[in-house]
Amino acid sequence: MTTVSVITPWRGHVELYPAYREALWAATPDEVLIVDDGSDPPLEFADVSLSPSVGFARACNAGLRAATQDAVLFLNNDIELSPWRVEDWLAPIRNELRPGVLVGANVRRDAHTMVDGEVIPYLDGWCLGGMRDELAELGGWPENLEEPSYYGDNILCMTARAAGMRLVKVRVALRHLENVTTHSLLAREEVDAVTRRNQVTYADHVRAVKASLA
Repeated sequence: MTTVSVITPWRGHVELYPAYREALWAATPDEVLIVDDGSDPPLEFADVSLSPSVGFARACNAGLRAATQDAVLFLNNDIELSPWRVEDWLAPIRNELRPGVLVGANVRRDAHTMVDGEVIPYLDGWCLGGMRDELAELGGWPENLEEPSYYGDNILCMTARAAGMRLVKVRVALRHLENVTTHSLLAREEVDAVTRRNQVTYADHVRAVKASLA
């Protein structure tokens, strides 16, 4: 059976911990790594502590380096159990984790993924997993984006697909609350500006990957 490390970057927002802890109790991870990304005060429940803050992508990669199991699941802290809770929401993810795939709760084909008129599918990064060694070989989450690292999941999935990997969607009995940390750190205007700049970086990455495969 594939063993799984759950990796969760965290900065402040200790009020999210009870729902997160309840969700983890309803699963059977082999390892949980909460990465404290420079919280003030530091998180008492963290497994990896970073100071000062390095941002979401680098915190994910710190967790990836610390992980010891066969596969890793990157999971946001702003989650809670769905009303249709099951005995072990991690089981269907674990069953799909194998070499050559990335697994997640949602494959997205939104208009914002488009580059030069083409939709580029990706797995939503709030719940995204793969084999630990393969993710390390891919370089983990891209660290060249501005924080919050919107389009990081797009770039990671594009890199994986270029390496011949498939994206697999699994129904997961979790609910994502969305952007809790981001909206507490930056004003809406700043988030929008960073998103636009990261979109340019993402588009450049897609074009470079496609050119290398041509």
